[in-house]
Amino acid sequence: MKSNSRRLLAAGFLMIVSACNNCLAYERYKDDNKTSGSNCSECHGDFTGTNSPQGTVFPSDSKHLMHRSNSYMNTACDLCHSSGDDNNPFIKSSAGTANNPIGLGCSGCHVGSGLRQHHYVNGITCYGDCHAPETAPPENVKPPYYGTADTRADNPCNGIAAANTNENWSVGDFLGLDNNGDNLYDMADFACGPYKIVQVAREGSNIRISWQTAGGRKDVIQASPAVSGTYTNLSSTVTNPGTGIVTTNYVEVGGATKPARFYRLRAVLP
Repeated sequence: MKSNSRRLLAAGFLMIVSACNNCLAYERYKDDNKTSGSNCSECHGDFTGTNSPQGTVFPSDSKHLMHRSNSYMNTACDLCHSSGDDNNPFIKSSAGTANNPIGLGCSGCHVGSGLRQHHYVNGITCYGDCHAPETAPPENVKPPYYGTADTRADNPCNGIAAANTNENWSVGDFLGLDNNGDNLYDMADFACGPYKIVQVAREGSNIRISWQTAGGRKDVIQASPAVSGTYTNLSSTVTNPGTGIVTTNYVEVGGATKPARFYRLRAVLP
């Protein structure tokens, strides 16, 4: 009886693991046997669609042309498709090319661990706890396909607010991708963007602290009487709008009348 119980428990555990694995990664962007939204397309729209329900607008009114056209990303077909199958792209496999012989499908640019973590932190889960927190490569690490001869996708930090370069392929924004899944896009991510105090200046009895950061970040100014001491929050959370590199400041009222102190920045993570 005990042996049978163990076998039943083991079988049940395997069924749960199997269900979770199927949920974590679809074979391809859309199930071509279904006419309505399925797989990734359920939330992100058809691969040949004009825009994503998440708000992204695609050039030439097509997500596919954004990836494929030589006016945009100019990505080789076999990075995403298998030989003889040019339907919805595969998530984790593809025919590959001479430059990328191991075809990774969508995950060659949308790294799996970062993609899953992005969904996790935004509350997109399935089968309860199947999506668990993951540590993805930092934002500034190039996904495997980036910078190769098979696509124009390149700099994952996306430091230039200009169309059709780095990760700037959609219309009307320069967000790029959240490669490591922490909800900080490109230069707003602390692995990519500048993040430093550039000036501390006295203005009468006040102190103005200026620092370089990036649009999309949230920062707090902290102070301590000693450089290695205990730092406490001086400012409330400063939200930096926009994208790309920005410089902002905080005025400590009466700061010049207080004992000498050291300032530093603290990141407020999502």
